[in-house]
Amino acid sequence: MTSINPAYHSAPPSEAEREQMEAAFRAALERLGSGNGFSHTVRELARPLFNVGWVAGVRTGHTGLALADVPLPPHVLGLALAGLADLVLTEPGPRMGQLVSYHGSQESFHGRYWVTRIDRELSAQGKETVLYRLSTYARGRFRHELHWVHPESLTALPQHFQGSTAGRAEER
Repeated sequence: MTSINPAYHSAPPSEAEREQMEAAFRAALERLGSGNGFSHTVRELARPLFNVGWVAGVRTGHTGLALADVPLPPHVLGLALAGLADLVLTEPGPRMGQLVSYHGSQESFHGRYWVTRIDRELSAQGKETVLYRLSTYARGRFRHELHWVHPESLTALPQHFQGSTAGRAEER
């Protein structure tokens, strides 16, 4: 059995460590490129994992020459983010950029739309509410049609937005 050495106490990241972590995380994301396809949600899920690794590396001295540039090669961060994206994509409900069929209370709006925004909020009781913004796509632009749509008013369709093929589903 191992024992925990009480001589070492945990401490939150120092201001300098937080600055280094933030700069390193931004630099790693920039090296992935703007078209990396990772959503804001996935990036924010990856941030605390990156921070733990960064602090552990700095405090144990195992970052080596990584401190001179970026702590991880882009493909390593890309693989980690892809794994997180898989976790996020297993959540139920339509995804951003997915085609859906609306069949809610506003009958005059029944039809097919693209999901262009997903809002998630927690109530005071800790229950999550998910609401969708739906849009049509015409002449190279999204036009917002419905806001605050509940998931039970939607059926997700297998098509996802791709600029050149979106025109086929732009009409309601």
